[in-house]
Amino acid sequence: MNIIYNNFKSLCVKAFFIGSLLLSVLPKAQLITFHFTWNWSANDLLSKTYYKDMASAHRKLEAYAITKTGVVARTKDIYIEPNKELTRISSGLTSKKDDMLKFLSGTSYDYIKDKYPIVAVSPLASGKLSNALVRRRFKKKFDAEKENITNYLDTTNYIPEGERLRLIQQALDKVIRVTLEDENY
Repeated sequence: MNIIYNNFKSLCVKAFFIGSLLLSVLPKAQLITFHFTWNWSANDLLSKTYYKDMASAHRKLEAYAITKTGVVARTKDIYIEPNKELTRISSGLTSKKDDMLKFLSGTSYDYIKDKYPIVAVSPLASGKLSNALVRRRFKKKFDAEKENITNYLDTTNYIPEGERLRLIQQALDKVIRVTLEDENY
C-alpha cells in the first residue's frame, strides 16, 4: 500500500510542477474563477430628497438661463458690435506696417551704424568696443519699439483706430528722438 501511496504522492507533485510550468510558460493560461451575482436593488432613502432638490434647482436654473439668453440676444448690438469696431484696422494702416518696421530696423539703425562704426574708418578712430555696446543699446531700444508697433497693429488688441494711430506715432517719435540722441524721450 505504501507503493501505491508513494506513486500517487509523486504523481500529485509531478502534476503540480507541470501545471505551474504550464502557467508560467503559456501567457494565455488562466485560472478559472467563478463570479456569483445576485439580483437585488435597494432604494437610497436618505439621498432621495437631495436628488429631488437638485432636479428642482436645475429646472429653475434652466428657466433662468433661457430668459437671460433672450436678454443677451436683444442687447447683442449694444455690447458686441462696438467690440468689433475695436478689432478693425484700416487697410491704409496695415499697408504702412512694413514701411514703419523697415524705418525702425533699417533706416534708423543704419544711421546709428554710420555714426558709431565698429571698423575704424581712420587711424585716429578709437573705441571700437564702446561703439559695439552703443549699437547694441540702440538696437535693443529699436527692437522694443518694433515689438510695440507690431502689438498695436494686432487685431486681437481691442484698441480704437485713433488710439492705435496715436500709439504708433508716439513709438515712431521715440525712435526718432533716440536716433538723434535727444534725451527727452
